[in-house]
Amino acid sequence: MIKLLNNYHIPLPYSFTIIVLSILVITGCQRDNSVDDTESTTQTAASSDSSESKLDKETKTAQNDNSTSAPIAIIFSDKTTARYLVQEQLLRLNFPNNAIGTTKSVEGSIKFKSNGEIDGSSSLIQVGLNDLKSDSTYRDKYLNSITLETNTYKYAKFIPTETIDMNWPLPVTETLEFKLTGDMTIKTTTKRLTWIIKCSNNGSTLVGKATTEFTFEDFNLTKPTAMSVVSVEDVIRLELEFEANISNSN
Repeated sequence: MIKLLNNYHIPLPYSFTIIVLSILVITGCQRDNSVDDTESTTQTAASSDSSESKLDKETKTAQNDNSTSAPIAIIFSDKTTARYLVQEQLLRLNFPNNAIGTTKSVEGSIKFKSNGEIDGSSSLIQVGLNDLKSDSTYRDKYLNSITLETNTYKYAKFIPTETIDMNWPLPVTETLEFKLTGDMTIKTTTKRLTWIIKCSNNGSTLVGKATTEFTFEDFNLTKPTAMSVVSVEDVIRLELEFEANISNSN
């Protein structure tokens, strides 16, 4: 630059002054460009955050809109099996054994309101006790005549009243887990029970297993006794392997 200024015959002191001023002007321009770039970046980020915030709100609104659905009924099919399991110690064995009785005499339905609450007045699941069969005829006769008195009390009845941790509307998924609470009646005794439900939902059918447990004493039931039985555990486990159809409920 000094050579260029000499061509115009500008004295050296003035030349240095002009050079310094030029540097200051260039630096100022660069600073302004940097500020502009920063402001542009900030505006872009703010715009992006605003768009994401708007999307989040729209998503939450859509989820809230789906908090209600048409009323449905879950109707248990004839492919459903009920089962009891009680651990016993037999005289002929050196280890505990599970006494298992099963029946396919299961019927009933659970009706859900549009907000996902159970319509307890229209929901009932019942199991035919007289049809329970195990690997021992003696055990079956004892249960029918003494423990369950099936000539008088033909059914165990469960009236569901609420769900715990169940998504609503029911999602279509391979792994649906929740709890079902209600009132179980066996003979003349009614107790509050909670079932653990694990199933799949393909949109029209639920397939899975429900489990719960209680003691003989809870329902005033007499434990089976026999010469061949050393002991019977207090806990009765119930399982319901079910297939249930989902239909609209009016």
